[in-house]
Amino acid sequence: MNHFELMLVTRLGKTVPRGMEQMPRALMLALILAALAGCGARPGPELLSPVPPLAQPTRHVLLQVATNREPDAKSPGNFSNARSPRLSFARYVISVPPNHRPSAIELSATRPVDPASSFATLEFAPLPVDALAGPVAGNATEQGQDDGRVFVFVHGYNTNYAESVLRMAQLVADNPSGGRAILFAWPSDGSLPGYVADKDSATYSRDHLAQLLTMLADDPRNREITLAAHSMGCWLAMESLRQLRLTGRGAVLERLNSVLLAAPDIDLDVFRAQAKGIGQLVPPITVLASPDDRALQFSNRLGGDRERLGGLDVRDPRIQDLAKDCGIQLIDISSMTATDSLNHDKFIGAVTSLKTALSPKKSENPFRRAGAFVLNAMATVLETPGRIGRAAAEVTR
Repeated sequence: MNHFELMLVTRLGKTVPRGMEQMPRALMLALILAALAGCGARPGPELLSPVPPLAQPTRHVLLQVATNREPDAKSPGNFSNARSPRLSFARYVISVPPNHRPSAIELSATRPVDPASSFATLEFAPLPVDALAGPVAGNATEQGQDDGRVFVFVHGYNTNYAESVLRMAQLVADNPSGGRAILFAWPSDGSLPGYVADKDSATYSRDHLAQLLTMLADDPRNREITLAAHSMGCWLAMESLRQLRLTGRGAVLERLNSVLLAAPDIDLDVFRAQAKGIGQLVPPITVLASPDDRALQFSNRLGGDRERLGGLDVRDPRIQDLAKDCGIQLIDISSMTATDSLNHDKFIGAVTSLKTALSPKKSENPFRRAGAFVLNAMATVLETPGRIGRAAAEVTR
């Protein structure tokens, strides 16, 4: 349940499903909404209530959350979609079920949650405001210590709080690297028709994300800070970076080791203005795009057929020039497999491959520069712009 369903409902006047042409509009809308409501289970607050661990050892991940959502008084461990004027912090230990498949979030059909078949919360604790300034144990999958690396993730549109926590747990479980994992959970409405409400909430959250990044940058023990965002969360991330630049906090931007935007739902002209305001980052901002992203195709139509950044085709010479002009690294990840039918979450499977393709960092790797690239069909290395045609042929075999 994502952008596709929203656009279908929003644009019924122009696009009518076959066989429904003569159906009254109100009835048609009711049937579509009813169908969408049953298109798959979503995690709820019960997934965040701590349960006893399994008797046999399982993988655990430890993550922290910074959120400007209000706490949910009815569900300990959960935060609502109400907007808070201040940041709150929390700590979770999440167990990964033995049957876990990479990129998936297994959910239990039973209550209480069964850690044998589902992601489950083992521990939850609210944290004080200064919690992120102190040392913390690393990724619990490795039982490592804090090594100065911090990974901050910003979720996208139509995401309830439990979904954002479990997605962060899945990303950490499938890409263990030590250091600290911090989820920035902004108050998404978590509902299908909440696109406009979510855009407003993302706007509301700009200062809060900038505050979090400033806190992390001010701590000298954080030697590498990575900021990653998905979909509408990319718009929020770019606005926060621009805010930092415009308010004289450019030193925070210099402390960022990497900025990764996955399937960004950002109007292309808006992104140009944001990138100009932020200025060139070293290494450059990395954008993961896929021309077959159906969610962004519908977002294009909703926005008056204006291109979205995450749906650009790097095979177009104009787009290659755009990447260099904006000083960004634009990577086509069409070769990756999505877990949804909209091809909007391919970044989940690309994270591990990109860690190999983009390391070591900065100037030591020729791909840590502005330009257009393709993650090849083997999803192990990047193809340079001069080889894009061949890479595309490989992807379509």
